[in-house]
Amino acid sequence: MKNWNTFFKVAVFALFVVVAASGCKKSSNLDPVFYTPEHEASITKEWLDSMVANGFNIDTTSTGILYIAGKVGTGPTVKAGDVVTVKYKGKFLDGTVFDASEYHSEAGTMTYVHKAPTDATKTLIQGWEEGIEMLSKGGSAAFLIPSAKGYGSSGNSTIPPYTPLIFVIEVVDIK
Repeated sequence: MKNWNTFFKVAVFALFVVVAASGCKKSSNLDPVFYTPEHEASITKEWLDSMVANGFNIDTTSTGILYIAGKVGTGPTVKAGDVVTVKYKGKFLDGTVFDASEYHSEAGTMTYVHKAPTDATKTLIQGWEEGIEMLSKGGSAAFLIPSAKGYGSSGNSTIPPYTPLIFVIEVVDIK
């Protein structure tokens, strides 16, 4: 019993030290004040410069989405009303994966009804809906979606405000 008392006292003391130390931190990258349009522009430029320096060819859509073409698909491109099956990964610019189709199904895919990017009833972010319309069955690309076409100034539960996102998307099937 004496050993448990000693263990308990040490554990409580260690917990106190951890909590006290974490309360002394200055501003971190998780603070909402860190996420501003200026920060977004800065990290986007840094990412673009790095990609170009590493030999990647980056194109831009007419609506401002940056992309790196992957595989060329076959057949018609995705259009509103199509039932689309995709494999995807959603990443922050530092490469951290925040979502992926493999997280949601054993098959590692997601199937949804594609809506026009301007459709108010769309369930995916505007940048996704715009970008995927460039792809055919079997095609793939990596899209850099600015926050204005993503989660904007509000963010969501896992995406901070003013955060550009990368989606690597492969169209598995279109019906």
